[in-house]
Formats: sequence, structure tokens, C-alpha cells
Amino acid sequence: MNGPFPTNRFARPTHPTPEPATMRTTPTTTISTDADLVTLVNVFTVDPRRQTDLVDALDRATRDVFLTVPGFVSANLHVSLDGRRVVNYAQWAGEQQYKEALQRPDVREHLTEAAAIAEAYDPTLVRVRSIHHPDGQQA
Repeated sequence: MNGPFPTNRFARPTHPTPEPATMRTTPTTTISTDADLVTLVNVFTVDPRRQTDLVDALDRATRDVFLTVPGFVSANLHVSLDGRRVVNYAQWAGEQQYKEALQRPDVREHLTEAAAIAEAYDPTLVRVRSIHHPDGQQA
């Protein structure tokens, strides 16, 4: 066993029991079919040796720029296990706010930095259509 992860790559990882929601200190993103939001799903392709550089740049831009941009709701960064992709799942109050953000010089500077690290990127605006959970409830 290597930390909380089994050495057998096909075995399911073991994780500590999560804290109850009332004890969380990390902000969470709410995904709902009822929310009047748009979501940017941006899939970056990156050399695995640069995946951390890209995530650091996106983290920095989110912290230093996007948190102050009108209409920005949240961002979640995901990294692929093979190191080839970074997925940015960012919620916006609306399509117009997202488009206006793209016109800001500070946002454009961030986009240029991320594009220079990534090999490719595919930004797509989407809306949540359905949500499924193992307890059988569907939104």
C-alpha cells in the first residue's frame, strides 16, 4: 500500500471518511438544474511535464483575477491521471457576464499565459441538464 492508494492500479483507492458537511472548511460548488448559471468547461491538452505549470497558472489567475470579475461564481480545476489534460469547470452568472469578462485586459493576459503553456484548449459554455446520484434521485 502506498499511502491511501493501493499499489494495484486496478483496485479502487481507499479514502478517509469525509467530514460531515457542517465541518467542511473548503468551499463547495453547487451543481443544480435549477440554477440560472452557465458553466464553462474548458479542456486543456498539455505536455504531462507542464500539467502542474498550467494548474498553477490557472490557480493564480482565478485567485488574482477571476474572484473579482462581475458574474464569476466558482472555478474547479481537474487534472487527468495521465497528465495530458486539465479541465476547468467554471460557473458564471450568465453568458453575457462571461463574454464581458473575456474583454478585460487582466483576463486576456491570463488567457494568453494559459494558452502558452497548453498545447490546445477547447472552451465550451454549457448548462446543467440532469444530475444522477446512486440513491436513485434524479434532478
